[in-house]
Amino acid sequence: MTGARLQPNNTILRLAGAALLAGALVQGCGLGPRLSPEDLAAAHGRPDLRGKPELAWTVKLPSPPTALLPVGASAALITTHRGELYRFNLEAGVRDSPIRQPVRKAISAHLLEVGGRRLYIGSAQEGDLRAYHLGRGRLLWKRDQAGVTGPLAMMDGLLLAAGLSGTVTAHDAEEGGTVWVHQLPGRIYQGVWRVGNLALVLADNGKLYAFEARAETSNDGDEPADHPPIWERELGVGPNAVVASGGGRLIVGDGDGLLLCIDPARKEPQFRIQLDSPIYSRPLVTEELVVVATAAGDVVAIQVEDGLPRWRVRGNGLVKVPLLATEDGNNGAPWAVLVPFARGELLTLELGTGRELWRYDLKQPIVLANLTPGGVAVVDHRNKLSYLRLASPAD
Repeated sequence: MTGARLQPNNTILRLAGAALLAGALVQGCGLGPRLSPEDLAAAHGRPDLRGKPELAWTVKLPSPPTALLPVGASAALITTHRGELYRFNLEAGVRDSPIRQPVRKAISAHLLEVGGRRLYIGSAQEGDLRAYHLGRGRLLWKRDQAGVTGPLAMMDGLLLAAGLSGTVTAHDAEEGGTVWVHQLPGRIYQGVWRVGNLALVLADNGKLYAFEARAETSNDGDEPADHPPIWERELGVGPNAVVASGGGRLIVGDGDGLLLCIDPARKEPQFRIQLDSPIYSRPLVTEELVVVATAAGDVVAIQVEDGLPRWRVRGNGLVKVPLLATEDGNNGAPWAVLVPFARGELLTLELGTGRELWRYDLKQPIVLANLTPGGVAVVDHRNKLSYLRLASPAD
């Protein structure tokens, strides 16, 4: 079912935005958006994708976003290609904090700490990594690190980051001090991925490197300790491979259609599958399944245990945006997968069977999508943010 294409009442939104912005300004003008105690206390969650979508509003964003990070029950933090950072109210459909510009180029790496109290950001085109305290709206620390690519990873109180130069670093998450550093021989486009007690980094030379978070040796000098990987493996994938993690596995797919499932405990691929079309979107990984979408529009669920296909659905063309999963409200287990097709269609499938739950056509190419506690937020190629509320499955 598709909801009616609604446009917001501009007068109402301007008044609501002015009131919300005034409230944000009263809180103070720090270097970043502030989250209220209610935001920090509100439970984070994902919608039940069995509900039917209805378009709540569509608004034009001031600049192209790089990420939309849900916080609390009805807000999101937005980072942009201009290096901007601000908060957006998803219920009202308005920005409710000043637009800050912590960096001058696109924000390419971000990590929102569980609980929403700290936000870490970096840029592949700038020379530093930054940490914000969102309850105070203040910059906590800033450290030099050129060319940071996402994602970032948090392990044992350390913030792990990697960049285009091939450097992998670990910083104290609270104070920002550099604990260790290591230089890899290739460039890094896919950041750092935490799987179990290891941090995994894929370099453009096709090799996968595994790091332990804490260095066994210390350095008494001013320079951080060198911390080499504990193992490395040649995967034979291209430099633009996509990476995902979940269920204790790392999944890698590349532009030749090669899909690998790596179990870090074995240090080897658990399976290697050749699909018919390139893989450009980040797969979805659970304890039992890997769901991958190809450039031809196929959505395939593969069993982690043996690499055999469980179901296949033919979709509507190219998928570039990462696949998204919701959880069953009763037991917290992944239950459904949302596939954002590049041409503008959203397709929701039951995870275990591939059964279609609903489709929604935005009629504009999708460049960004994320789930919030109440629905789905989607950004199209014209920088328009649309919010789909999901009705209760009982409705």
